[in-house]
Amino acid sequence: MAKNYILVHDLGTTGYKAVIVDENLNLLASGYTPFQSYYPHTNWVEQSPEEWWTAVVESTKAAIASSGIDPADIAVVSFSAQMMSQTPVDENGKVLVDRTAIWADGRSGKQADRIHKIFGGLDEYYKIHGVGWQSEIHVINKLRWIKENQPEVYKNTYKFLQAKEFIAQRLTGNYATEWGDASMCAYMDIKNRTLSQDIFDAAEIDISKIPDVIESHDVMGYITPEAAKITGLKAGTPVCLGSGDVICSNMGAGVVKAGMAYTYIGSANWTGVFSPVPSTDPSVKMNCSTCLPMPNAYHLVMITAAGGIAQQWAKDNMYGMEDVCAGKFGTSVYNVMSEDAGKVPAGSDGLIFLPYLRGGGAPHFDINARGAYLGALLPHTRGHLLRSLYEGICFNIRWLYDLFESVNVPIFSLDEIRAIGGGVLNDLWMQIYADVNSVPFARVANPQEATAVGAAIMGGVGAGIWKSYEDAAKLVSISKRFSPNKDNSEMYNALYPIYKDAYPTLKGIFDRVSEYQVKYMHEEG
Repeated sequence: MAKNYILVHDLGTTGYKAVIVDENLNLLASGYTPFQSYYPHTNWVEQSPEEWWTAVVESTKAAIASSGIDPADIAVVSFSAQMMSQTPVDENGKVLVDRTAIWADGRSGKQADRIHKIFGGLDEYYKIHGVGWQSEIHVINKLRWIKENQPEVYKNTYKFLQAKEFIAQRLTGNYATEWGDASMCAYMDIKNRTLSQDIFDAAEIDISKIPDVIESHDVMGYITPEAAKITGLKAGTPVCLGSGDVICSNMGAGVVKAGMAYTYIGSANWTGVFSPVPSTDPSVKMNCSTCLPMPNAYHLVMITAAGGIAQQWAKDNMYGMEDVCAGKFGTSVYNVMSEDAGKVPAGSDGLIFLPYLRGGGAPHFDINARGAYLGALLPHTRGHLLRSLYEGICFNIRWLYDLFESVNVPIFSLDEIRAIGGGVLNDLWMQIYADVNSVPFARVANPQEATAVGAAIMGGVGAGIWKSYEDAAKLVSISKRFSPNKDNSEMYNALYPIYKDAYPTLKGIFDRVSEYQVKYMHEEG
């Protein structure tokens, strides 16, 4: 008897994963293929769409082979993917560039300044679209940059596609986007849930170059015979777009009603809250625009650019030898790191880390922000450097929680905050989250696959496996809870005001360092 399997294409920032999920949200198999990011200039971040496609083909074949299932039993294909990119393609789906700017690319500063002036300032512009990310990385400004700097590419573009939509077009031959991804491009009228003709006119971008907008669970096409031969999927399998990783993470955490929130620790670090209405208060500029595929459902989210990527940076640069040795002894370097940091008291003896290894993101939205250690003394060890890194990221999330509270979105009074993403597998780090914020945290089962689970739920609703999102969310379970340690919380309450004063004090220094790096630093990679 055929079963209701769902294949999720999970296209992240560092690689692609194909995940097969059953109707009980059990993860049956996966295949992973990494791909490269390129940094030709400071604040430029590019990837190759063709490398995405190669990764999709390789990982899909690996997942199907590992699962042992018949591809004919896959009821639907769905997506979770990095957001805020744009891939120009012609009418035949041919990519018009070798590499495309991804979400973290901040080259469009001049274009952002231009559109702000047209609308009478950043605040008035934000009130329309509700995307809190700094305007340099908004898709509408990336499109304007292409028009100004690559006019032939712009002229020959039939559609601009998000990452998942590029893959979906290769699989089905059809073009579409969905409201979740579209709502993070800064070209929507978020309150009316429509594309904003005023914004497209101001940017002088042809709105017809944006695909039709559908719901996340709508079937946008079917696997073509050609794509079936390449990927091993069955021709005719329906395809839903799912959504961007931020929206899928909300669904994968089971956050489907008011009074629920979650925090994600992946490459980036973010927190999302379910809300029945958008919030466009320019004093905070949260990403209130991420539309959930449910009636009266918005995902209020604030994102900081460096989360788990900072832990990876520490591993690569402080624990290289341990990484080699851990593999030989059958353990993980992350266990070594947790043991090292666990020997250090809460507060890291006054060593403070500012986690802006990637500029941009909340709470400062400053593309020039940089990472920094403050308060270093000779007694501080590598363990101090690591624990303060964990603490600095948690302090930054606490700052985001403060901003939610400032616009009457409760966080600190919640019964718990759900935790997802690969970084939450670190028990020490999760305890620090609870202690820094004085709020219980609940790690969901298979937290590193939460975005894939969210995409599976969207595809499953589209295929009729579940009648509603609420029904599917009941299958999301909690694997472990972390309660705040009162003594540690007191230590963090004393250190937090110092942490908050550090960024504004160093703002001018960061600007000067960024200027130096633009002029002298070689970043191609």
